[in-house]
Amino acid sequence: MRLEILATALLYFGGTFLTGYTLRHLLKLKNEGFLFSIVSGTMLWWAVMELILVPMTMMLASFSHFVILYTVVVLILTAAGLFFWKDIVEDGKYLIRNIKEYLTFGHLIALLLICYQLYFIHHHMYLEWDDTYYVNLANEAVYSDQIYWIYPETGAFPDFDKRYVLSLWPIFYAWLSKLIGVMPTIMAHTILPWLIIPLAYMVYALVGRRLFPEDHETQGMFLAMAVLLHLFMSGQHTSGLTFLSITPWVGKGVLAAVLIPMLFYLVFRALRDRKACDWVLLGITGLGGCLLSSMAIMLTPVFIGVSVFLYAICHKKPVDIIYGVASCIPCLILGIYYIYLIS
Repeated sequence: MRLEILATALLYFGGTFLTGYTLRHLLKLKNEGFLFSIVSGTMLWWAVMELILVPMTMMLASFSHFVILYTVVVLILTAAGLFFWKDIVEDGKYLIRNIKEYLTFGHLIALLLICYQLYFIHHHMYLEWDDTYYVNLANEAVYSDQIYWIYPETGAFPDFDKRYVLSLWPIFYAWLSKLIGVMPTIMAHTILPWLIIPLAYMVYALVGRRLFPEDHETQGMFLAMAVLLHLFMSGQHTSGLTFLSITPWVGKGVLAAVLIPMLFYLVFRALRDRKACDWVLLGITGLGGCLLSSMAIMLTPVFIGVSVFLYAICHKKPVDIIYGVASCIPCLILGIYYIYLIS
């Protein structure tokens, strides 16, 4: 199983790393670093999957056809990143020159805590009762070759469950399991935490660098505190902090631990830097978040809308409201479509 974990991590982080450079080139983002490339590449992977998965689900397409199409698109995005090797080398040289920024006491403590969290979840697995639906949905996709034809709890052939049909996060790790050759249950419980937990703390590292741009010690302390909060400050198993420690394969857990901090980072960045590319990236992230949970279809516009509206009022910049609404268009379209489905 260690080999499968390593292979999946190399596939995921290597692919999102190169995809991030493709996206950065399209948005003309320079000198952002390796972490930003991985995180932004992940958001693009999720957004592209949502764009492909929703229409294929509605057309009752087979899972194998989805795997082929999505894999081809991901390979193109990944391979395109190789053409921007100069940017990769430049970021690598910057990292080597400034390595001390990432080796503060706080960063080292955070790294030890992250390793402990990975060890804990690898040796003390928590089985969520929702697994009978979500994880089994991934199993049905792989073994029946149907994306959402079969109701995962009964094996019947019902109409789509309107609550989940637009946010089929289990298909993401079903796709990974198909590529690696392991069962979706193993991918979810054993392998996926090794992807989601580091990804979440990459986002927190970006947030810390944005909040404390000149104070590297405080950046490390911020990251260490984020890990401590997720480890020891949760009160119940359904809280956002707990999800990352015990059920990082659950879509709403990824929403709480990865997407919402990423939205905070991008809103902060877009309002401060005032670049069009940041608003585009915010829209891509919002669309990618819709893959995780149907809550993101509503929560993302609310989060962006409230944040941008308050900033625009306080700083007398009403044009930001227009940009904020534009970045929410993917979520708004899916929200309208959801209303159409249930009406």
